[in-house]
Amino acid sequence: MTGSDEPRQSAKLRLDDSRALGERASATVRVGIVGAGPMGRLHARTVSKIAALDGTCVLESVMDRHAGRAEAVAAEFGSQAFTDLGEAISKIDAVIVCGPTSTHHSLTSWLLKRGLDVLVEKPLAATIAEAKQLAVQANTYDRILQVGHVEWYNTGWREAARLAGSPETIEVERLNPDSDRGLDMDVVQDLMLHDLDWVARYLDDEVVEVKAQGRCMHHSGLDEAEAELLFRSGCRVRLRASRVFPDCRRIVRISGSQGSAVADLLTRRVEGAPASSISSPDPLQAQWRDFLTSIHERKTPNADALVGVAALELVERVREAIEGWGP
Repeated sequence: MTGSDEPRQSAKLRLDDSRALGERASATVRVGIVGAGPMGRLHARTVSKIAALDGTCVLESVMDRHAGRAEAVAAEFGSQAFTDLGEAISKIDAVIVCGPTSTHHSLTSWLLKRGLDVLVEKPLAATIAEAKQLAVQANTYDRILQVGHVEWYNTGWREAARLAGSPETIEVERLNPDSDRGLDMDVVQDLMLHDLDWVARYLDDEVVEVKAQGRCMHHSGLDEAEAELLFRSGCRVRLRASRVFPDCRRIVRISGSQGSAVADLLTRRVEGAPASSISSPDPLQAQWRDFLTSIHERKTPNADALVGVAALELVERVREAIEGWGP
């Protein structure tokens, strides 16, 4: 195909899709999952739960190059297993990409070009350049592209911020035990990205200074990192992330105009807050609801491609600060 053919193809895709939108808006969204690892299984469980609750979606297929892995997840949630993505796409409307980060760009680009809406696990892509390309493609093909920044939907964060008032300092500990997952990324892109995304979007303010340090311990990439961000408003944010900590910890401390608040993001409990104030759905389920609503209403999701790009840009600023750190 020549370069001049591409606009004609995209126009045809949009025409074909527009004829189907009226039907799809009220129809059950047929979902495919690419990648049957632990995250893929969690998404499969979430889609199946929503399907059982209200029928707005159905888990149509689970795809993985390892047949046994795809078959295990598909069997658990009553779906079909595939090893060839091309065989599955004719029966699906939307795809959740849960493969390694290195595959996010190529897989998501391929799916967008074929007229599918995509939710891709964070990070959106391995590099800023790749993420920007996906943002352009989503716009070109008029597709919903959402990135899995699931912590944006964590009610513990929001309740702590509400109680503290206008933030003056924010501290986050996001600590994981050692495992073999996510080793194609460093700890900044894998774990700290969640908190960089949350504080930047919540404060909606310019980051004027970044200080950071990090270390490799058990793996080739950074295993631990600490960053301090100063926003133009004067709010100071301190982030600590580790993937070699003895246990799992997710703690947020916010001090602000109305006092201080501490949230456990694992339980979504906030010190001093009534349990009823944080009884909203599991963050992954809330994220999925946002994706479904965006598909049906053809609206921009809360964590669109541009959000994914901005998060990766902050990741890069932290990495640069770590590289410049030293005695």
